[in-house]
Amino acid sequence: MLKNFKDHWVTSLTGIVLAVTVVLSTLGVFTPEQATEFQSHTSVIFTNVSEIIGAISAVILMFKAKD
Repeated sequence: MLKNFKDHWVTSLTGIVLAVTVVLSTLGVFTPEQATEFQSHTSVIFTNVSEIIGAISAVILMFKAKD
């Protein structure tokens, strides 16, 4: 289960944010427009964080590699 989360953490967190925003929209905390905008922003943030982690990992592996 932990390995699955490591492989698909962006999808998992996006789903959690979707569920939370739907609940908050249903309770009247957010308007549907605000919930949609929030979901799109968090999706972009999670994707960018994933790309940054990948780039940092690539740089570390580049310098750590042995010939």
